[in-house]
Amino acid sequence: MLACTTLLTICAGCSVSRNTTSPDKILVGQESPIFDKRFESVLLKDINLKNFWVHSDSSEEREPVPLDNHTFSRLTEKVKQAVVNIYTIRLEERNVKFGISPNDLLPIRIPLVSSLLDIIPFQVPIPYKDQGFSLGSGFLINREGYILTNAHVISNSVNIRVVLSGGKNEYPAKIIGIDRLTDTALIKIEPDFIPTVLPFGDSDRLRMGEVVLAMGNPLGFQHSVTSGLISAKERAAPQGDRYTNFLQTDSAINPGSSGGPLINLHGEVVGINTAIIEQAQLIGFAIPINTVKDVMGMLIIGKTERGWFGAHAAPITPEEAVELDYPGSEGMVIKGVEKNSPAEQSGLIKNDIITALNQEPITDLAIFRRKLLALMPGQEIHLTLFRKGTTFEVTSILAHKTNKAENTVEPAS
Repeated sequence: MLACTTLLTICAGCSVSRNTTSPDKILVGQESPIFDKRFESVLLKDINLKNFWVHSDSSEEREPVPLDNHTFSRLTEKVKQAVVNIYTIRLEERNVKFGISPNDLLPIRIPLVSSLLDIIPFQVPIPYKDQGFSLGSGFLINREGYILTNAHVISNSVNIRVVLSGGKNEYPAKIIGIDRLTDTALIKIEPDFIPTVLPFGDSDRLRMGEVVLAMGNPLGFQHSVTSGLISAKERAAPQGDRYTNFLQTDSAINPGSSGGPLINLHGEVVGINTAIIEQAQLIGFAIPINTVKDVMGMLIIGKTERGWFGAHAAPITPEEAVELDYPGSEGMVIKGVEKNSPAEQSGLIKNDIITALNQEPITDLAIFRRKLLALMPGQEIHLTLFRKGTTFEVTSILAHKTNKAENTVEPAS
């Protein structure tokens, strides 16, 4: 900025325009002091997540919540102390276009000539890094001060401040782990109080039309709440990653609400508010909390590279089941196997049918995709396969692959 200002004072005919470029570019790496490295030497297999968050009551016999004119207010009062506002100073890469504008050399503006000169590229874009300010939301998940939010809320941050409900207490925070593929992040404060925490619900059990509340910091208005419905499940958000399925809700999710909790009427988190469609009204998206559960170990150790297996698969169709003499109706059929991949080395071939992953039957494509997100390089996987009337087991070790989409058994488009 200083160099640019000096040049401007020298050349009166210069003009400058600034645009943020590459918003997804990583400008702050894990070597930065903003990252908490307490778990960097811990292995994923050594982590016990049993008590890391509060588990909800998963019984089928749970009574429905009665609705009256104070149901939402009672629920809001119960959970708002766990919802936080997140303010960050972040590093941004911008373009400064520096050079002489031809129109500045003309004594008067001549419409035809000036329009022609406007399209002549006399100005040269010069990238530079600057600091910007952003806000978002998050929520406390245990009494040690761990907070869940969106990756895009704290991405490239050099300073993070967390403000509790009421706005009276502010705490510095550090990043434990960040996963851009699922847009989730785990940060931590050092609390000098006993935090209120939110229990995790079961997003797989949500039903279309179920009532939910979205809490957060929309447009800077601290600790706001909106109500709505689960409009759809297993939704692919526009311009989002095709391996991550979202909850769609008509609860208002505005800029600043990102990272806040989506809550069911039992006061349990069922999703993390993450995105909206700007051209529409009341179409918002949330990351299912069960996706977060699966990647939590990665967030804790701060390593979110996915393992590579090298098999492309798709849900089996009834026609394929008949053609392949497969007696079942659920599973993933292999469409292709990459050369020199762990899949090829394990003996997989086209038209093999994957019926189970790590002894868990494949009954739902969304759940299968979610399980893939939690698999890292070096991790051992067990596949149950069907081929020509025979069922057998295959064990393989996931590998690293440069410039490879981050998943393991890649679902075909």
